[in-house]
Amino acid sequence: MFFNPRDSTKKMKKMGHCVAVAALLTFTSINGFAQTAEVDCAKPHQPIERAICANGALRALDARAGAYYSMLLEAKPAAESAPYREFRESLQADEQKWRQETRDACGPQVSCLASAYEHRVDELRASASEHLALTASAAAAHTQKPAGPLIDYKDATYRIGTQDVTLLGGQHTAPAAPDSAAQDVTRVVEPPEHAGGKLGGRPAVAVFLSEEGGGSGTFYYAAVVFADGRGTTFQIGDRIQPVGIAINGDDLVVSYLDRKPDEPMVVPPTVPRERHFAYMNEQIVERPAAQPAAQ
Repeated sequence: MFFNPRDSTKKMKKMGHCVAVAALLTFTSINGFAQTAEVDCAKPHQPIERAICANGALRALDARAGAYYSMLLEAKPAAESAPYREFRESLQADEQKWRQETRDACGPQVSCLASAYEHRVDELRASASEHLALTASAAAAHTQKPAGPLIDYKDATYRIGTQDVTLLGGQHTAPAAPDSAAQDVTRVVEPPEHAGGKLGGRPAVAVFLSEEGGGSGTFYYAAVVFADGRGTTFQIGDRIQPVGIAINGDDLVVSYLDRKPDEPMVVPPTVPRERHFAYMNEQIVERPAAQPAAQ
């Protein structure tokens, strides 16, 4: 990583609209201030901290933002120069301002917090690329990888209902009916980004899939795929807004925005939901809402 003093006084771009996403970065900070960038879920004090700690997708976003912030704060130039000190001071001031004026202004509203964190991650990632000369391979070194062999989830076969659907390059297209011009399209949904881990003792990748055809619906699925290139799915809902997907122990954790039961489909989804699933007998099975798997 290299610090560029010529760019040290540039401000990070202001926040704009961005879709929700989530991927967890792991990075250990030795700087006292940097350690406070992430919420301490062992002892959350404020309502907003409790809201973040209670939602797996928000915890992942908080950790990802903290990882980029730590990389920027702890990057060391060849010499402790005035531009470098100014950069650190500006970074710390921006962090405090974002937390107080943007994140905390959301209160415990999950959709607002997800959007705020996504914008913050974009800002910090752009700053890291600019000031630290990060390459894709260097950034990947700080990203949690799926355990075991690399799994190509975009070129895999997923069981959807009673049919096997094979994706190539993250997408499958087929006629909706014989001699029909309408197309059924199944694709990988990112963001939120895929997640790696183990399910049923096997290395796996979890991802959202979407399926749309000639009608007005877009159905979303939680999907897992294994190293043999085969996977299975569980339908989450129609025209929801995916927020995050993660493998947490033996749990597949899915977060998304939905509608109230009496709301029509034309209403944008705003109700946060989190569901836990297990992988059993080559199927994704939902766990009872009151009994998620032990963390």
